[in-house]
Amino acid sequence: MADLVELTTTTWNDRDRAGWRECYVEDCEMLAPGVVDGTGGAALLQFWDETMEAFPDNRITVVRVVAQGDLLVEESRIDATNTGPMAGPDGTPIPPTGRSLSLPFAGIHRIDGDHIVSSHFYWDTFDMLGQLGLLDA
Repeated sequence: MADLVELTTTTWNDRDRAGWRECYVEDCEMLAPGVVDGTGGAALLQFWDETMEAFPDNRITVVRVVAQGDLLVEESRIDATNTGPMAGPDGTPIPPTGRSLSLPFAGIHRIDGDHIVSSHFYWDTFDMLGQLGLLDA
């Protein structure tokens, strides 16, 4: 079961959008606060597209995975440079900062067989904004 996190990470880092999408059931749930909160392939690919646009060189590193029942919890890190626009809280584009970040995050995934039913991702938004220079006075 923990191999599923490895597969999603490998397809993500290889920029295999279709392969990453295939890790999820059709009516999956995707929650990434400030980015997406929805169901189905459209929500899933919105998360992919927005992340890849804002941070095209991003790389995910898995630190640890814990499996219990139908749940997988991952502690990971994203290392990236902000060279594309990001959506602000009101949807207004924030221009790229050109700054790099190394941001820990957690993913909580519910699994059914060999597919992910839901993914909830959490990270410290203030840490992210600070690393990108968006909290500077």
